[in-house]
Amino acid sequence: MTEKYTLGIDIGTTGVKASVLDVVNSKVVAHSLKEHPLFHPKPGYAEQEGDNYWKAVVEAIKDCFSQGSFGNKISGVSISGLVGVMLPIDKEGRPVRPAMIWMDSRSEEECTDIRNSIGEKKINQINGNRVAPWFVEPKVLWMKKHEPENFDKTFKLLSPSGYCTYKMSGEFSMNHGDAQLFYPYEYKKGIWNKEISDGLGIPLDKYPPIYNSHEVIGKVTKEASEETGIKEGAVVVAGGTDISCAALGCGVTEVGQAFYSMGTGANIGVMIPTSQDINEFRILKWTSVLPGITMFDGPMAFVGASLNWFKNIFGEVEMKKAQENNLNVFDLLTEQAQKIKPGSDGLMYFPYLGSTLAPNWNSAATGMFFGITPTTTKAHFIRAVIEGVAYDCNSNLEVARQAGAKIDKLTLNGGPTKSKLWNQITSDITGLHLDLPDVGKSEESGFPPEAAPLGDAILAAVGAGFYDNPLEKIKDIVKVRQTFKPNIKNHEMYSEFYTVWRSIYHNLITDMKDHHDLMKKYDFS
Repeated sequence: MTEKYTLGIDIGTTGVKASVLDVVNSKVVAHSLKEHPLFHPKPGYAEQEGDNYWKAVVEAIKDCFSQGSFGNKISGVSISGLVGVMLPIDKEGRPVRPAMIWMDSRSEEECTDIRNSIGEKKINQINGNRVAPWFVEPKVLWMKKHEPENFDKTFKLLSPSGYCTYKMSGEFSMNHGDAQLFYPYEYKKGIWNKEISDGLGIPLDKYPPIYNSHEVIGKVTKEASEETGIKEGAVVVAGGTDISCAALGCGVTEVGQAFYSMGTGANIGVMIPTSQDINEFRILKWTSVLPGITMFDGPMAFVGASLNWFKNIFGEVEMKKAQENNLNVFDLLTEQAQKIKPGSDGLMYFPYLGSTLAPNWNSAATGMFFGITPTTTKAHFIRAVIEGVAYDCNSNLEVARQAGAKIDKLTLNGGPTKSKLWNQITSDITGLHLDLPDVGKSEESGFPPEAAPLGDAILAAVGAGFYDNPLEKIKDIVKVRQTFKPNIKNHEMYSEFYTVWRSIYHNLITDMKDHHDLMKKYDFS
């Protein structure tokens, strides 16, 4: 008898989430989160070890299996993950060097080289995206220039999910969504473009074969079975990007729908037809897990990371209290912010702790607070952090609308959405209704609503033959739990402060560049 469970795994920037889906009853029956480290060896550098991804994947799987006897009942596996990551693998399937992840900004010179050699217009036309350190090839060219021996050792360039899929199945592969973060990917045709590859000076054979997200690429090997507890021979599908799997897992599956997925970083995603030409490159495009749909996407670097930074630097009292009383430290912080009126008495935060992604794309940007007065308290800073992140979200919505996207509401996903205060502030600043879904959650389960691993589990269910397509059971799996509506008075006030917030950033761009150059000159690493 064919078993009725699939396993979805999502590799985030700070942790791996795994969910077991009961495909018959359309509910998540086990869930786990395991952290993995992030390293900043120098200013502007952001690296992770490929084997730490796999270690966290294994730990998350085993934790799920400790919640029930699922290991030998899993029929399909799908892995998604963070994108914009340069992870070179040798012929033996081992990482050549630490992965340079999406927030690594060391490759600005290589971006200039790409603009001069191939031209940004050509990249726009073929790949649908801009030239920026966030993408993979600038980092590859940095490696080629500074670590030529590592470039020569590289057999395949993989994403984090592609590496862990290889560890699971023994097969090199890439899904269409991950592929679009690589410049040779021709997104309207779904193929590698040799002209771009040759122009970059990166052999085309360093790129793995491309598969649809629900397509079976292999089976769980004996070695992976022994390591994870998944039965040998379970099918492994290609998976997708973390964001597109999250969109599927929270029910954003049709052209015109939009969502806001928050974690360490965040993404605003609007679903558009792949055939549609949108000549706006401050917001990215990448292929959805659903054929024929592309995500018009605005990534932001420091969302949950902003409040986490504040906690680590200024939250010693709250961390101690949380530990002593078994409380959530972020709840203790937001309780203080809730006592401060909207607008934080004029205090504004700019969430650029290492750089800024969409829509500014400024590697020299720096975080800051503006509007400090003698009456500013710690609680003001906490609320201003949340408001500043929401202003950054609003800046991407503004660009999307200017490009012709129609956005009536957002569907929420991710850790910060557990905070009602955070959700309400986002609704008030954007002026949008925000739907918070339950994803694959039964009333008695108690599992948090994690959309990305659920999206993966749905893709695995297609590959295993339980569903004919990814949308077959989506309405049974995803239900809207709560809707946040904007306070119109607050929205009007925030809109005025948002205008000043944007102006401050633009007025300081030159100063940020000069400051960045001085930091490099005097090597404050």
